[in-house]
Amino acid sequence: MASASIDVSGHLQSHIISASNPLSPVVLQQIANAGILDEISNHSGAVRHHIYWHGNRDEADNTLREPVLFFIYQTTRHGPQNGFRLCLVHRGFHIASATKSEDDVEDDIDRLEKEIPQGHMEVVLLGPEPTASGGCEEDEACGPTNSGEETLNPVKERVSDGTVGSAGHADGVKDETDGDPYTGCCQEIRDPEDVGRGD
Repeated sequence: MASASIDVSGHLQSHIISASNPLSPVVLQQIANAGILDEISNHSGAVRHHIYWHGNRDEADNTLREPVLFFIYQTTRHGPQNGFRLCLVHRGFHIASATKSEDDVEDDIDRLEKEIPQGHMEVVLLGPEPTASGGCEEDEACGPTNSGEETLNPVKERVSDGTVGSAGHADGVKDETDGDPYTGCCQEIRDPEDVGRGD
């Protein structure tokens, strides 16, 4: 059987991804080190602010017209090289505001801003899952939903140390963004080998 990882002349590195051969954390670390994506601190409010202002938001209903992909890193570490959350926010995600009152109920964005341990690697998908064409499903998932009920699509993934976190909420990242209650889907992408195993 051919190897899933191929090194050609020391320059080309290829990693064929499958259920039995998930993406190596080394690849994610190289992407983080390359500095090609926005890097947002998990300082309270920063992530919310970034999502609100960088998703080409539809002002009529406060849903994102464009997806947003960025790294969240632990404040004081000056970048994702020592631990990160790679966050993809889908088009159609509803975010009511760039700021949030301390009295508001904790939401998925608050969880993204939680502490990031040294060496931590995590991939988080936030918002309604797009269709194969890249758009949103033809239902209320693409538009704003009411109040504080979250629609969690339980599939979020933690890549640090090759282990996978329990489905549900992201561990937290910091940034300078505030926001109001929204209803989104925080997906936790799990390692195929861990699916079916208890957390």
